[in-house]
Amino acid sequence: MGSESKLVEQLFLDYSIQDVLNPQNGLQVVEPWAGMYIQAIRDGRYGDAVWARYHIEGDVHDGIIGDTNTTVLEMIEEDATEYRVNAPEQYAEALAFYEKTSSADEHANVTEIISRVGHENIADLHTRVTYSTTCSRRNLAYKSSCLQLIRLMSTQRALIGNRRDVYTYNSCRLRVGPYRSAPDLSYNTAHIVARLIEDDCGASQGLP
Repeated sequence: MGSESKLVEQLFLDYSIQDVLNPQNGLQVVEPWAGMYIQAIRDGRYGDAVWARYHIEGDVHDGIIGDTNTTVLEMIEEDATEYRVNAPEQYAEALAFYEKTSSADEHANVTEIISRVGHENIADLHTRVTYSTTCSRRNLAYKSSCLQLIRLMSTQRALIGNRRDVYTYNSCRLRVGPYRSAPDLSYNTAHIVARLIEDDCGASQGLP
């Protein structure tokens, strides 16, 4: 299987087994989803693993993610579309990966969504700038959480390496990627970008 400290797939399964076993940098995972995520990856049931991933932080209630009014399957499809447009190379790798899921996978509907989006004709594929301060109204976070994230996260000039999640504090989550898009990205640079995102999004959404 290889090292459990590495990601088996970087877009939808963006926590390694070791990330879940030993959460760091503010990451919080909940049971039973953490255990289900780990076991599904080990068993090669990748649709089940993705399903657990979208529940692992404990913000899904009655099938709805947080305050988004969006179901888990709808969110998976939205994320798949975004990845397909903005990370076509990594999405192609994901397509090949999910074709290998076990026949025991109980969430074939998840891998079917990933496959369908991967074969849709999306015109004018292009990769957006890695560092973006586009402000989402779907994935909102409390300003206080984001200010704490900025205060607590590392500002070292060390390279981030193979991490996608840089730091998490309550409802606020700083994430980078896809891989290979910014090989020289450091914690210091990510911290600067986090401040830009907080400033821009706080102003655009009228936050105090």
